[in-house]
Amino acid sequence: MAYDQRCPVARTLEVIGERWTILILRDLILEGPRKFQDFIDSLSGISPNTLSARLKTLEEHGIIQRRFYEDHPPRAEYILTEKGNELRPVLRTLRDWGQKHTSFSASRKPS
Repeated sequence: MAYDQRCPVARTLEVIGERWTILILRDLILEGPRKFQDFIDSLSGISPNTLSARLKTLEEHGIIQRRFYEDHPPRAEYILTEKGNELRPVLRTLRDWGQKHTSFSASRKPS
């Protein structure tokens, strides 16, 4: 979906506005470095292909970095960059708004 690129909110949504992206950032902010499988385990319902696409977009925009910790076989984890860390107050504000204006229902799965 293309938004009006003159608007900074629209440009931000181009980077972090797709489904699952904010929850990926949430996990990195709350849990620190995460492996691919960690995201699969915590984001119930996300497909591996979708997760790969979201991680690639975040990496391309310099919000996360893939850090290799093993050579054979190659194993990587994802960490927030300085640019990604600047999203912490945004996520905190979303959390605070959700606590104030939404309620948890046992019939819905928590995100």
